[in-house]
Order: sequence, then structure tokens, then C-alpha cells
Amino acid sequence: MFCESISPEIIWAIFGVILFVLEFLIPGVVISFFGLGAMITALTTYLNLTSSLDLQLIVFIFSSILALVLFRKYLKKILYGNSAPLNDDIYNIEIGKIVPVIELIEPNEIGGKVRYLGAPWSAECSERVGPGDSVKIIGFNNLTLIVQKIDSNK
Repeated sequence: MFCESISPEIIWAIFGVILFVLEFLIPGVVISFFGLGAMITALTTYLNLTSSLDLQLIVFIFSSILALVLFRKYLKKILYGNSAPLNDDIYNIEIGKIVPVIELIEPNEIGGKVRYLGAPWSAECSERVGPGDSVKIIGFNNLTLIVQKIDSNK
């Protein structure tokens, strides 16, 4: 009864405003584009370009997805800035730290494990290193530590 007295363009505009407000509550720079699509649909309905619900839904979906594809990356960069790390040390791995081997590390194969910061980490090494030996962290590749066998003669 109440909705029958409200014109479709007002309903689309209210829906658009609700979606814009939701964007602030659920961040991700996605919902606002559907709010924009609802506003565009409200405008086309107001201008009598889309009189049927079918056409309104097509305009809503098309304009929302088009806006999302064209502007999301640009808007996200403006709102959130460049979130890429400024250096390669995004995991704060302590290069040079000596760690114990807890599972056999075969040369140039992933699968061996070391204990680093109290947790097991995948590790790779150019030499075979057995459990109980110590290795030095010389780098990392994503979440795999690259280690070097410590010469026990030193």
C-alpha cells in the first residue's frame, strides 16, 4: 500500500542511497557502483526512458557492472592509496637468523621444514640437510624460506 504511492524513480533513488551508505559499513569499493547504477536507473525512469521494470533492471545491472569495471580500480587507488609494499621484505623475515631443521630438506626441493619464530616453515636449500641440523636463512620466496647449511667445521 505504501510502496504503491511512491514513484519508481524515488524507490530507485532510495535504493541507491542505501547502497551508498552500505559501502561505508562494508568496505570494498563495490557496493557503491550498484548505488550508482540505482541512481542512473532512477534518472532514466524519471526521464521516462525506462517505464517497465524489465528495462529498469537491465539499466541497473548494465550501468552498475559498467561502472564497476571502468572505475573500481581508479576509485580504490584514490580511497585506499597504493597498498603494495615499498620493499620486498613484506614478511619481516630475519635474514641471517640461524634456525633448526625439523624435517629433511632435499636439494632444490620444497618440502623440508625449519622452525622459525616457534612455527614450522617450508624451506628449500641447495644441499641435503637433516633434522637436528641448523641452517641460516638467506632469503625467502613467498612463505618458503631459502636456507643455507651451516658448515659444522667452523
